[in-house]
Amino acid sequence: MYEGAFRILRALGDGRSLSRDEVVHVAGEASSVVREVIERYPKWFEDDERRIRCSERGLAALARELVARGVGEAGAEAWRDAYKAMAAERSAPKRELDQIYATTDTVVRRAELLLEAGEHQRGLVFLGDDDLTSAAVQLAGASRKVTALDTDEEVLRILARHAEQHGWEHDTVHHDLRQPIPKAMRGRYGAVFTDPPYAVEGFRLFVSRAAEMLKPDGRLYICFGQSRRASERGLQKQRVLGEAGFLIEAVFEDFNHYQGAEAIGSRSALWRCRVTPQTKPLVRGDVEGPLYTSRSPDP
Repeated sequence: MYEGAFRILRALGDGRSLSRDEVVHVAGEASSVVREVIERYPKWFEDDERRIRCSERGLAALARELVARGVGEAGAEAWRDAYKAMAAERSAPKRELDQIYATTDTVVRRAELLLEAGEHQRGLVFLGDDDLTSAAVQLAGASRKVTALDTDEEVLRILARHAEQHGWEHDTVHHDLRQPIPKAMRGRYGAVFTDPPYAVEGFRLFVSRAAEMLKPDGRLYICFGQSRRASERGLQKQRVLGEAGFLIEAVFEDFNHYQGAEAIGSRSALWRCRVTPQTKPLVRGDVEGPLYTSRSPDP
């Protein structure tokens, strides 16, 4: 379902009757979007120009969408243990690949946020998935195919084995992002999730590959953090997002907690960005040189 329609239906979903201005404030959508949705889906609304409410068909459409997004079903406790058992199959983090595992609570939050936003329905791909977040999304109830792209064969084997056991629609793609994105994966996804290398060179590359993979209305979810004594490194990465033409929609402070990463306080923010007409890759073709931080990033 179109995200604007979902948010408007949900604002009215408890039987409320709201003015158009109230719908704007509760749904967080522009007045032009509210008008467009009501005109596009007239059977979902009862609108007398003063007050708006959901019709029976609108409530039914909302209920179907909530089920599809996994909202309101049993909480994470139902699948948290299954995720923890899967995560325990990994070997120690590979520092040469900048692997520092996120906590179970963090991965649960990620899965819930992505499902709540309906990203699995629009085409969801993970650029690097040593945290097995793509599996958590499946365990949490994803109703569409999820893709994980990684250079770590161990991670991909774990994901593929569990996908087969559970009957998930799950693609695992072995690919080194130093090489160009396969043509079949360009412009295909509604959302990219990535927790990229700490060094700005790696960050720039991952953002560029994401830009190539996203649809014109796509979103980028990207994790990064810095210590209070090195705020310039966070600014560096903000600039990369701006140069690549991404609009920053939301910043979830301290969203990610790690089993390590003491240099940044074992935490990072999750940034949600939107594709714009100016979005473009900053890096094209093959890439050589260091991407990971067994060294300190350049100042």
